[in-house]
Amino acid sequence: MNAPVETLLKVPANGTYNLKVTVTADKDMDYVILCDNRRWYQEDTVKAGEIKEHDFTVNVCDNHQFGKEYVQVEMLTVGVMGEVNYSCSYSSCDAPTLYIAGDSTVADQRAEYPYEPAATYCGWGQMFPLYLKNGLGLSNHAQSGLTTADFKQANWQVLKKRIKPGDFLIVEFGHNDQKKAELPANGGYRENLIYYVTEARKLGATPILCSPINRILFDEDGKLINLLGTYRDAVKKVAEEMQTPFIDLWSRTTEYMEAAGPEDAWDYFWGNGTSRDYTHTNDIGGKLIAKFVAQEIKKASVPGISEYITDAPLDTPLPKPSGKKNLAQNLNDYRRIGLVNLPELDKDITGN
Repeated sequence: MNAPVETLLKVPANGTYNLKVTVTADKDMDYVILCDNRRWYQEDTVKAGEIKEHDFTVNVCDNHQFGKEYVQVEMLTVGVMGEVNYSCSYSSCDAPTLYIAGDSTVADQRAEYPYEPAATYCGWGQMFPLYLKNGLGLSNHAQSGLTTADFKQANWQVLKKRIKPGDFLIVEFGHNDQKKAELPANGGYRENLIYYVTEARKLGATPILCSPINRILFDEDGKLINLLGTYRDAVKKVAEEMQTPFIDLWSRTTEYMEAAGPEDAWDYFWGNGTSRDYTHTNDIGGKLIAKFVAQEIKKASVPGISEYITDAPLDTPLPKPSGKKNLAQNLNDYRRIGLVNLPELDKDITGN
């Protein structure tokens, strides 16, 4: 597909809105409806001459990314990929919002066009609206390169002024904390997780903690190297101590990618045919992990949010690996990462 055709709708203020998008086409056509920073809201097909109407709850929010200037957001950006005609309109509404704090594995990522899903970076936060019903807005403030400490300095300054009673805050960090000596899993990282849980509750919101997704670096036996296991354990312990919902994305991604194997796991992470990324998902992987998050929220019956998870089938069978193994490049890349806070690599990767 080519670049989306975009419409900018000026809104009176930050907040939640009902968005209606009407789609028609002269021929049968697949299409995708996007909002804000390439955030996915709908994948569908329209037949020639058919009219399809879609309703979404969206959130418009200022942002202040770490290391950048404060951005006042006055427009709702709507885009549609696919050779279709569309119109859109909005109205104000009073609805809860799901705010997301995280790093590049969660953040909204841009795309190059013509569109190639395997070669497009994607954080799971930008795919999560696909699994939401109307009535809950989403505001993704995750940013590439951030630690739990960095997020406090800028991004959080916007969130703490916008979060209101009845809202939700999902927190997922770890990949960059692991590169900082002052943020070991059971030190600065843990303390910052406690901070976000405490502050969200002061604002009347429900915090939800996620363990970081695993990197797909395999050892000689075809098992994932345990690079983030201690961070996963730290998130789990904080969630238990503070009695807050816990989504174990580390375990979900470990199980799934080990089942896929060293070659097929690449299908879910960025690659352009010659280069590969072992940390960042592409659009295919971002969609998969967003589904994991939806499944876990539904499974945990988190009050106030589980009812907004779509009723569409959320089953995700484990993949059938091709049987190919090429581990040399995995091991070379592992040696070049230069992480600081490493767990015991011979520890049982299944965690507890």
